[in-house]
Amino acid sequence: MVQKKKKATASAKLRKPPKREAEKKLGKKADMTEFRAQLDSLGLKIVEVNADGNCFFRALGDQLEGSEEEHMKYRAMVVEYIAKHREDFEPFIEDEVPFEEYCDSMLKDGTWAGHMELQAASLLMRRNICIHMLNSPRWYINNFSGREAANMIHLSYHHGEHYNSVRLREDPCQGPAMQVLIKTDANISSTNNNAQTKAKDPKKSSHRSTYDQESVKLVMAGTGCSDAAIAEHVLGEMDGDVDAAIEYMIAEQFAMGANDAEGDPYTDYALDVPHIHP
Repeated sequence: MVQKKKKATASAKLRKPPKREAEKKLGKKADMTEFRAQLDSLGLKIVEVNADGNCFFRALGDQLEGSEEEHMKYRAMVVEYIAKHREDFEPFIEDEVPFEEYCDSMLKDGTWAGHMELQAASLLMRRNICIHMLNSPRWYINNFSGREAANMIHLSYHHGEHYNSVRLREDPCQGPAMQVLIKTDANISSTNNNAQTKAKDPKKSSHRSTYDQESVKLVMAGTGCSDAAIAEHVLGEMDGDVDAAIEYMIAEQFAMGANDAEGDPYTDYALDVPHIHP
């Protein structure tokens, strides 16, 4: 009897990990269903790409030419751009990694791209980037205005680890993505925000941010805010931490329902600048 009890207990333990993994997969599947519904309300759809560490470059390839298989070409182009503009990007490489070592690593198949690669891709392709997230405000890499801003790259970001391509619902996916126009995108693209900004991964903080005009421009580009005074004030409240300032302003934008607002999403926020508390 004792042996049978031990055997049953052992079997139960062996079954637990697969059960948790199944629950995890079920949760992600449910999230994807909700995410698809969220984008469907905007007339958009998710075009999935392989999750192999190359997802950003795969999604970029789908957006620009309709083929995720060209991901290594786009990886090489983005890294080459970073290398040619070393003075703009090197200050934002974290953990004291040598610049050449960082570039060599980023050239390798399967190396995850960060915010710096998104910024470089935007500048290289001369296209703003819109990143859709589940139940969160859209995140913008906003470097261009006017005609150059008319055709954004649209991506979706999943669970803090994966990018997919986003297209119009009616897009046949047989070439470059059809132009997507969302009212809020048009408002943001019309702002006078052409800063050639430096960038780093928004999920991390290297504590190298300084309270200067370059940091203000980075906050404006990361949030779509067209008012430098607002960005400067929030940056000051966050002790010069660019990441914290961007996250705070986006959280404020979401709380106010700014995605449904007319005009600049930070207009109301500007009235409350003196009362900001982190």
